[in-house]
Amino acid sequence: MTGFGARDDLSRAGLDERDNLGREAAAAVSDHPETPNELLRSARLRTPSPSGSGRAMSRQELAEAVNAWLFADTGREFRLDETYIGKLERGEHRWPNSRYRAALRAVLGAAADADLGFYTMRGSPLLVVDSSARPVGASGLLGGDTWGAASAEALAEFLADDRDLDPDEALRLSHEWRVIDAPQVAEMRAGRRVGRRLAAMVTERADALRRMDDFLGGGDMHDLVRRELRVTVDMVRGASYSEATGRLLLAAVGELCQLAGWVASDAGLNGQAERYYLGGVSAAHAAQDNPLAANLLSSLAYQKANVADPRDAVLLASSAYHGAKAAATATTRALLLERVAWANARFGDPQATLRALGEVDEAYADTDPRMDPAWVYWLNREEIAVMAGRCLTQLKRPTNAIGLLATAVDSYDDAHARELSLYLSWLAEAHVYDGNVDEAADIAARCLTLSAGVTSARGVERVRVVRRLLAPHHGNAAVDAFAEQAASVLGPP
Repeated sequence: MTGFGARDDLSRAGLDERDNLGREAAAAVSDHPETPNELLRSARLRTPSPSGSGRAMSRQELAEAVNAWLFADTGREFRLDETYIGKLERGEHRWPNSRYRAALRAVLGAAADADLGFYTMRGSPLLVVDSSARPVGASGLLGGDTWGAASAEALAEFLADDRDLDPDEALRLSHEWRVIDAPQVAEMRAGRRVGRRLAAMVTERADALRRMDDFLGGGDMHDLVRRELRVTVDMVRGASYSEATGRLLLAAVGELCQLAGWVASDAGLNGQAERYYLGGVSAAHAAQDNPLAANLLSSLAYQKANVADPRDAVLLASSAYHGAKAAATATTRALLLERVAWANARFGDPQATLRALGEVDEAYADTDPRMDPAWVYWLNREEIAVMAGRCLTQLKRPTNAIGLLATAVDSYDDAHARELSLYLSWLAEAHVYDGNVDEAADIAARCLTLSAGVTSARGVERVRVVRRLLAPHHGNAAVDAFAEQAASVLGPP
């Protein structure tokens, strides 16, 4: 993940020894289990199957009908399936985005979101939100002189809301973070008392999840991290603790938000990832942890550089670095500068990219792991070489990129399948630009094999990018062999 290149032999079992924490955390707050959405299920069962069989509409048929409605409405293809409908009916997800809600209302003949059991979750009781209500935005999350119950409630509501954010929300919040002083954390006097030991264990559990992400894709990790974040936010809302312990808990929330955003992005859930990142900035700000807030903002900049407007990414990444450089360790500064470099490479500014890469090397020369936060453990010389190679590839300067990437990927084994697949995709792309088509196709085939075993939307998209780059070379034996393999795994281009 964030943990590219870690060597720890950690798997899901790495959380077993911390199971007591999960029980303590759950006991520290009111437990509000997910309840089935009977209104949605009943609406589906009342709707006849389009097959004409006389039976009720199945979950898959509902998903297909929603996809068809969305295509007719937007001209874009959507891929809802029975698994997603099942999550809605089981109450695992109570507030689909606005397009999905509109489509479900139309297909099932519902007049309002509440008729289908859709609402945001704010603890207990459950709050029904009118479908025309204004989306809960990030602006205002940093305001106020004191972090208290209302602040925690606002953060929980913001994280639970699934509505689309204003495109400028992140830039506004990054500006607020730079100019607004951190609030005083009020001592909370509700619910079970939480001490520093439990707060420290929450942080340790976040670190264990972070290291699990070294080996698993976002599709495998997202639900696990989301549940952990929910329990921790509920603890912040519903327990009693001192100001000092409150800051520890808020920092843990910030770390979990960063991890949740990272795995959501890796799973292709970019809108949800943005909400995690921005909510995490609020928690980190209240915890007076500027480097963590900067990591969250720069993680969002990295996502925006890949899937949105790179100009926004440049602004966010630069704001994150300048807002935290005075308090950040050398390794953290190097990480923040890497994301400045990547944003500028995606924007197409060679001079700014190369300048930032030079500053990465200068910062990392002073690295001292003893001083670093836990979440930067993964950054090393190999990772820095990979990012430099990626930036040079993006700028279509393949000769130096190939040397950097080839040397770096040799230090990774197949246990780190997602990272290795991603890095090989950049190496293949660099070879295409350098005219080494046979080499590119052979590397792409290995990349495809690795990505097929990991639930990573980013990995799949990178394979598709390489496939498109190789398509003009149809007739080359290596390219045709890769194209056939890709078609069997990904479907037709």
